[in-house]
Amino acid sequence: MRFAIAYALFRKDLLEALRDRRTLALLVGVPMLLYPLILVGSVLMSGMANQRFQEQPLKLAIWGPAPASVLEQMEKAEHVEWVERRDAIPEAPAREAQKLMEERQVQVVLTVKTVPVEGAGESLVLELYFDTGRLGSAVARKRLDKVLEGVRLHAVRGRFEQAGLSPELAEPLQVKETNFRSMGIWLAWVLPYLLLCALVMSGFYPAIDVTAGEKERGTLQTLLCAPVRPLEVVLGKYGVVSIFTLGGALVNLGAMGLAIVGIAGGAMGRVHVSVGVLAAVFAALVPLALLVSAMLVAVGVMARSFKEGQNYLTPLLLVVMAAAHAAMVPGLELTPGLAMVPLVNVSLLLRELLTAKVSAGIFGVVFTTTLAWAVAGLLFAARVFESEQVLLSGEKPWRDVFGRKVRRGDHFSPGSALLYFAVVLVGSLFAGVLLWKRLPMWGVLAVSQVGIFLAVAVLWVKRSGADMREVFSLRLPTGRGALAVLLLVPGVFGLQGVLSRVLETVSPPGTEEFMRLLELLMKESARWPLALALAVVALAPAVCEEAAFRGVMLSGLSRTGSRTVAVVGSALTFGLLHIHPVHVLIAAVVGLVLGYATLGTRSLLAGVVLHFVNNASSVLLARMETQPAWTQSWQVTLVLCVPGVVALWLLRGEAAVPAPEQISPVPRPNAA
Repeated sequence: MRFAIAYALFRKDLLEALRDRRTLALLVGVPMLLYPLILVGSVLMSGMANQRFQEQPLKLAIWGPAPASVLEQMEKAEHVEWVERRDAIPEAPAREAQKLMEERQVQVVLTVKTVPVEGAGESLVLELYFDTGRLGSAVARKRLDKVLEGVRLHAVRGRFEQAGLSPELAEPLQVKETNFRSMGIWLAWVLPYLLLCALVMSGFYPAIDVTAGEKERGTLQTLLCAPVRPLEVVLGKYGVVSIFTLGGALVNLGAMGLAIVGIAGGAMGRVHVSVGVLAAVFAALVPLALLVSAMLVAVGVMARSFKEGQNYLTPLLLVVMAAAHAAMVPGLELTPGLAMVPLVNVSLLLRELLTAKVSAGIFGVVFTTTLAWAVAGLLFAARVFESEQVLLSGEKPWRDVFGRKVRRGDHFSPGSALLYFAVVLVGSLFAGVLLWKRLPMWGVLAVSQVGIFLAVAVLWVKRSGADMREVFSLRLPTGRGALAVLLLVPGVFGLQGVLSRVLETVSPPGTEEFMRLLELLMKESARWPLALALAVVALAPAVCEEAAFRGVMLSGLSRTGSRTVAVVGSALTFGLLHIHPVHVLIAAVVGLVLGYATLGTRSLLAGVVLHFVNNASSVLLARMETQPAWTQSWQVTLVLCVPGVVALWLLRGEAAVPAPEQISPVPRPNAA
């Protein structure tokens, strides 16, 4: 993999895409006009429609022996227009009432029956026929409720007076209403739909242009004659489409924020817009943009012409529109299960963010799962670009993409490691949701660690044909490496102390929630036997997570030939595993140390020991009634960091990253 070549292809495609003025107009101009028009127009239209329905007379039909006094009271309370009055109820009142409403003659139909009451004459039984699917009928029904309640209360008062009782007894419960009328709730339903649709449309035409468009112009075939690899080509095109989707999301988000701030002062009912809210919304859109870009590129390159590309990508646009509609479904909440469903999770999350009802934990679940789906989408796009049937417009491209490819030898790669991360991340979340109410907490943790991380890691490496001893670094560290690991033990304690002090000082959003969840976990583990707590909270993660992230991920990313990519990539994926944004930051920083130690010693035992000691110390401290004073001291924290710095110096240059497999360049065709 040559990133310089991929970057050169990215620049070429980006410059060509930026020359299309229609794309730029769609990306920038339309959002700047769309959101102000939507806000102003919808407010005016909804206000005018509501006022019109409130001022219009109620168009009613009444069938049956209705007393004249009741009709007079209704006419006094409301502006009523009697469209039809019958003394008898028809045989099929529902069918006739529906027919009148379909013909728009009436809004509500009432049928009246009299029921004799002993000692009190007769009572009336009213049955109402209306259609909430029609705005006029729904509004008339609400207005009629108040009218009928007044008629009922008047009749009850009359009976109390006849019985010689005070009419005030007719109202044992007096209700006074204050309607805050949260006008902005419809905005929280519509804006996620618009943002997701705009995000897809921003990358729609650039994706067709850099894939099917190049095929139609014949430039893609020419490019493949150069000494470039399919993965470099797909990364360049994926980068261009990602720039447009992210740019479209950013422009639409900025236009939305400016419109709400400029027109409504930053708030419309329940919708509140601030810099923090806009930043959170954009952060939620980033992994979705990466996922959508991958699918646009993968599907677009299947087409042979620009027109065919439009036909192929239109169903993808419809899928996104259908998923975005989830934000408009009343009563559909963002549950842990829905948080793992791509597209739907982001749509619901945006609605929650705009109404300021989302927690940092559920945000982390949506972000990490969508990112995992994005990784899987990118790897799928890379597989599509490996097919000559697709790139050269063969007869059976789909069969070539989805057919099983026979590979011999070691084909463990950085892409394979990233796909493993996506699988175990989504798998662990699904396992947690399914097992949470069926097993105790220690059972859920044990099954996730052993069944998801360790078992899948072993099977993954075995299937790839790689040497397990090399991938999992199954060797003892050297004497220098062992000394470095021993010095890193207090260094990890010091690093945790520094991170805790920084969190207390900076206090990023979600810190209090994270500390509360961590305290609940530690209190729960304190109820278990000490051996069980150490096994589940310390030993299992130390072995299973290290095999996953300092084994599969670190070894896979090491095949890029870069120590930095290997250590940073494994640390970031390790951090994302912990879901909560604050925990992601802490785990990623600790993961840097664990990855560097494992890579430096070339032994998985280094990461296992440090991971176990770190988690075991938390278990033991949670069982103490009072925390030791040294855990709250800056001086002790800095002193503990000193041996860690020495250990990192010892590990410097201890081992080199194994070179990636040499791949022969693509041969040039012989000159004619």
